[in-house]
Amino acid sequence: MSPKVFYFPQIPPRSPYYNLATEEAIAVKLVSEGITAGVRLWKNPDSIILGLSENPFRNIKEEVVTRYETVARNEGFQKKPKPNFCYIARRASGGGTVFHSLTGNINYSLYFNLEERKELFPVKDSYEILLGIVAKSLEKQNIRSTPKGKSDLVLEKDGIFKKISGNAQFRKRGCIVQHGTLILEETLIERVAEVLHHPPEEPDYRKERTHKDFLTSLPNFFSESIWAEDLLREVFSYLGEESPDDFSKISFFGPDFSTFRKHVLQESESIRKKKYQNPEYTLHREIPT
Repeated sequence: MSPKVFYFPQIPPRSPYYNLATEEAIAVKLVSEGITAGVRLWKNPDSIILGLSENPFRNIKEEVVTRYETVARNEGFQKKPKPNFCYIARRASGGGTVFHSLTGNINYSLYFNLEERKELFPVKDSYEILLGIVAKSLEKQNIRSTPKGKSDLVLEKDGIFKKISGNAQFRKRGCIVQHGTLILEETLIERVAEVLHHPPEEPDYRKERTHKDFLTSLPNFFSESIWAEDLLREVFSYLGEESPDDFSKISFFGPDFSTFRKHVLQESESIRKKKYQNPEYTLHREIPT
């Protein structure tokens, strides 16, 4: 029997709480629905995304936290993005704090059923395999990236390694999720410096470099649409399967995934309201019962 693999393409902009809740809900439902793997591409409006254990008051500029907290407690949030606002959210995975924007970067999530892909159980092995999938997909556009640190992808420029992608993982109910971001525009790096302090912990190869000196964007010739198909092909190659000719046939929004989609969207609404949108979770990691 061929594996069930879904593709969740980019959709119109949503708040980071919607995006993170959807991501976790997919993980929660994947194994019980008999799905082998999936790829999701998504973007956030201006958002600071904390790793699970990160301290917002240590990582984020004070005025950004204050504005977020005022809006969160007095106005609340809708699914659609709030204009001229920098969100703060806390994700399900560990790792450092990152900044997202609609034009500055693209996010990807890779999902695999651990019951079917037992080689992904060891954390180190899983990073090696999954970073390899992303690196091979970039290489199709002549972008040669290499893994560095625990979970970064870097480009080498004049003998200096500059980060283009940070990655992190979480595991839920037999599903492993590795998500990462690819920097598309140099302007994103300027915004990072405006809203974030220098990180309290850094990989050895950073050597105390500023955000501007440490990060870089993908070349201008990078095509998101070509890369989306290349990434999917690399996932099928890893699974030892032939890629479909038409990726729309494996769309999360197509008829083959209607039950899965219904269960995921129900679960994500619950998680979004209880957890991700809740300022107590974002700021203090507390979820009221």
